[in-house]
Amino acid sequence: MKNGKQILFTAGRGPTECSLAVHGIQKKFQEYLNERQIEYSIVVQNNGRLKNSIHSILFEINCEDHIKINSWIGTILWKCQSPIRKTHKRKNWYIKTVILEKNRTDNYDLSDISFQAFRASGPGGQHRNKVETAIRATHKKSGITVTSTDGKSQQQNKNKALSKLKQSFDEINMSNAKIQNLKQWSAQIEVERGNPIQTFIGLNFKPI
Repeated sequence: MKNGKQILFTAGRGPTECSLAVHGIQKKFQEYLNERQIEYSIVVQNNGRLKNSIHSILFEINCEDHIKINSWIGTILWKCQSPIRKTHKRKNWYIKTVILEKNRTDNYDLSDISFQAFRASGPGGQHRNKVETAIRATHKKSGITVTSTDGKSQQQNKNKALSKLKQSFDEINMSNAKIQNLKQWSAQIEVERGNPIQTFIGLNFKPI
């Protein structure tokens, strides 16, 4: 996404109730984004051990007005009697939201790519099937393979195959980097208690 930001909601090292809080609060966050027609996607999600619990969830937000998002960044409090430990005295459960920096993806070297010409099949006339104009490009280190067959020459198909390969390569590496970021932040982050930026109460997560 252009102007995208990655925002992580996490229970940190908190108990299961904090994972229940992440589940309820991230739903309120999605409602907030939908009401303001802010484009977003869920990059990756780590569910907790119970139903309706999420240990951490990573959003990518497309929003030029960062003030609308900043009101969600920091410590968030859920005030509720534990729904899983009825006799537990604690009623304040904290989660954390942080902005993650996007990892840059590494560019591949052309020397790591092999090309193979072959005859295209299907529509296109007899000439197309007689000449090996189609190209198969393989990134040898990762095993990613793409083909291009709709160009009129080998060079056209080679250029198109390179474009497809780069897109596939970048998408896979970006996905892996985001997942690594999520695991890293979730394992290390400390959730501060007190001074919450937002507070929700009850099983319906009513904002106050």
